Formats: sequence, C-alpha cells, structure tokens
Amino acid sequence: MALSKIVIKNTDEGNEVHAQFNPKEYSISKSTTWVEYKVKGKDVPSVHFTTGQRRELKMELFFDTSISKDNVSIEVKKLEAFMLMMDNKSKKRPPLLFVSWGEKSLHFKCVLEQMGQRYTMFTENGTPIRAIVTVTFKEISSKQKKSFGGSKKKKKKTVKKGEHILCVCEPTAEAQKDWRSVATPNGVDDPLHPSSEKEMSMP
Repeated sequence: MALSKIVIKNTDEGNEVHAQFNPKEYSISKSTTWVEYKVKGKDVPSVHFTTGQRRELKMELFFDTSISKDNVSIEVKKLEAFMLMMDNKSKKRPPLLFVSWGEKSLHFKCVLEQMGQRYTMFTENGTPIRAIVTVTFKEISSKQKKSFGGSKKKKKKTVKKGEHILCVCEPTAEAQKDWRSVATPNGVDDPLHPSSEKEMSMP
C-alpha cells in the first residue's frame, strides 16, 4: 500500500499543495465561551453557554528540493497564496480549504489563518532547498456559504403599461447609457419599446 500524503486543497479553484514529507504530529484545539452568574446562597456561580469557537488545526509541514536543487520557496509560496484574498471582486475572502490525510484520519474544512516559514538548508549560492512551515488552520462550518455573507437582495421596480425601460433607470445620462444592466436580466431587447406592466429586477 502506498504511503498516504497530506493534501491541502483549494475548494474554490481545485488546486492542491502537497508537502514532500508528512508532519510528525498535529494538534487540534477548541474552546467555548461561558458566562458566570452569581447566585445568592450557592457555593459556585452558575454558568451559561454563549458561543463556541472554531477548532484550530496546527502542524509543521516539510518541503525539500535538495535533490533537484530548485528554490523551495516556490513551493512554499503556493501554500502562502491560500491565505491571501481571492482575485475576485465578488469573493472578498481567502480560499476555502480542505485538509485531508488518509481516508479516515484527518478531514478538516478550514481557512489558513497563520503561517511561519523557516529555511534550514541552502545551496552554495544561497538558494533555499529545505523549509519547515508552521501553519494554523481555522475550522469553517460545514454549512459555510462560499459567498460569505449571503446573497445581496436585489431591488425591484415596476414598469407600467406604455412605459419603456429607460423610465426605471436613474434620471442621469450615464445611468441611461447602462440600460443593458436592467434590460438583459429582465429579457428586454429594445429599451424604447413600450412594455406591458411588469416587475423588473434592478442591479
């Protein structure tokens, strides 16, 4: 049986990072927040649950390119990219990750929140060829929406019978030039053609 390797997968884009060596250990921690209420006549206060905190997964990953002599920092930067904001205006967040090791050992849906890099071996010209990377992943809910914050509710406007679509655009020249942003989602081809009364979604 082949040795199972730990994998960090970007679930938004599908790309993965594989360390050359599995970690020798990892730790998972979780905390919860409680509020104490002093009760007259009791030896200890009563406690009430307020909220749970996300689990943390911590480990050290080992990267080694000593055979090929390639710059190991190139591989490390692939992992570092997983904690940067995505190049997508509609997703102002880092990628959602899935860390797995074996079929039943470790399955963790998370984001990468902390990362430290330590380079321990170099070529004669100073190229790093071995690195130890400490990482902290923070759990996300299994019901976490990839949009983060849910979808934005669209405005609605009603075009009355006999009116054309420019009537619902803002009364400025620039807004009326962008009539397609209203017309296209609502199935209107001609902005000057009078419409029967209908409710339209606004951008």
